Amino acid sequence: MANRISRITTYVEKKKLGFGVARLIMMSGVNVRSFGPNDPDPPDALRRLEQALPQLLSAQELLELQSLLTEA
Repeated sequence: MANRISRITTYVEKKKLGFGVARLIMMSGVNVRSFGPNDPDPPDALRRLEQALPQLLSAQELLELQSLLTEA
């Protein structure tokens, strides 16, 4: 199963480019670039990342991301 942090990072980069990923790192304090697709998700890092997402993504993008995360 793919790492959630890695999948979130990929989605944000697709929608908001590198600037969006940089903002996500600053807002969450998590270096999301350090997580590979097969690395385990640290619960604290995932929680901080999920708390930052509503400030970065629109409601529609959040729904789309949630859908992508539940599919895999």
